Amino acid sequence: MKKFYWLCCLAFFLGATGCGLQSPYPDEPGTIFIRQQVCDLSDFKTHFFKPENNLKDRGFLAYHFYRDPGDPKTYLMIFECADLKKAVEFIQSSNFIVACVGAGLGSPVMWVGEEASPSFHSAVGKDGLAVMRYEMKDYGIWKKKWDESGQAGRLYRLSEKPGVVIVTREVKDLAQVRDELESQSSKDELQAAGVTRQDFWLGSYLEGENWFNF
Repeated sequence: MKKFYWLCCLAFFLGATGCGLQSPYPDEPGTIFIRQQVCDLSDFKTHFFKPENNLKDRGFLAYHFYRDPGDPKTYLMIFECADLKKAVEFIQSSNFIVACVGAGLGSPVMWVGEEASPSFHSAVGKDGLAVMRYEMKDYGIWKKKWDESGQAGRLYRLSEKPGVVIVTREVKDLAQVRDELESQSSKDELQAAGVTRQDFWLGSYLEGENWFNF
């Protein structure tokens, strides 16, 4: 039964990569954002962070874990990387699936980006974090309106996906931020900026370490 479950999960993840995650990623610094359900986070960490995985050699630099405010078994995992290509390849491999299956894998979703607009604002939030993903008609138009709004946050993009932007923003009141993002006024502003789709994740901070302290 367990073998069957593993095969189903592997088939799902490989199918997901085939639907849009197989685009080439640069061997440059960047960040991987993953949202997934995990039954036992300690068990996941034991499998994923084991020495033989050689995460540093696979491009990883640091991690930050957050818990979804609506589901205590759903986590937002953020991996800062020195080499996105190597790190994504490892995430897409069966090694990641094996680590998660033992911890109760749900349905993983992965977003990837290089930092497009360096900022003094924190990339992660020790209170909470909002991660927004926007699909848009014209990045130039959206960026102009973003700059004019004066909003805090970090922007992430990939040259392979010029019409997609990921924004991270440190937040204190997750419920308030959810209401704002789901408000009609926010949707109207996004539409005016040419955004055709918005997805967002919210998480309460749990823990994080840089590579050298794994």
